[in-house]
Amino acid sequence: MKAIAVVPTYNEIENLPRIVELIRAQPGGWHILVVDDGSPDGTGRLADELSARYAGELFVLHRTKKEGLGRAYVAGFQWVLARPDYEVIVQMDADLSHDPEYLTPMAEMLKEHDLVLGSRYLNGISVVNWDFKRLLLSKGASVYVRMITGMPYSDATGGYKAWRRNALAAVGLDQLFSNGYLFQIETTYRLHRLKKYSIGQTSIIFRDRDLGRSKIDMPIILEAVWGVIRLRLTGR
Repeated sequence: MKAIAVVPTYNEIENLPRIVELIRAQPGGWHILVVDDGSPDGTGRLADELSARYAGELFVLHRTKKEGLGRAYVAGFQWVLARPDYEVIVQMDADLSHDPEYLTPMAEMLKEHDLVLGSRYLNGISVVNWDFKRLLLSKGASVYVRMITGMPYSDATGGYKAWRRNALAAVGLDQLFSNGYLFQIETTYRLHRLKKYSIGQTSIIFRDRDLGRSKIDMPIILEAVWGVIRLRLTGR
């Protein structure tokens, strides 16, 4: 099964070369799709240079402006689904918080599941370099999502996820309403509600970024708070 990692970027010029090398070092012949939202720091140009260096392995999708993580992933997923060779699609951050060493183990789990969630909270708390305030916010968000949606997963807000092609196609990418990090919750919830798909979890260690700046801000947080209620009330 051909596998591809979808990596959205916005001002990740410091992290992009390293994440590309680490993904390429994993067993299984991983391809990479960089989805750049018009980064003013030159991330998109660097991605093009890397694509020329690793022709046939690394691809770049340029978007003209920053519209949110969810919109970037939708564009990337649609690009992948338009190419029938890819059966395994993994979404991950560009800032090295998601260790590429988990790529192949998560893909292996897709032999038994349709979606695999990389969880920071499956076996206690597996987070490095977060202060107490951020940890409390993240853990509280996970509890909040479980309470409102009824999903049993330990980390439905996480962004390290491996999809089987048919499961990703079943989510209905053109019907998603989320723009920011709510996207992570909405896609899992939509698959969860379909009942016929298996969703597994595996423990990961999440390491906060060393370089660059976090993209989370108050509008993104508020979208997630109200969006979860909307998901529960409307079922979509």
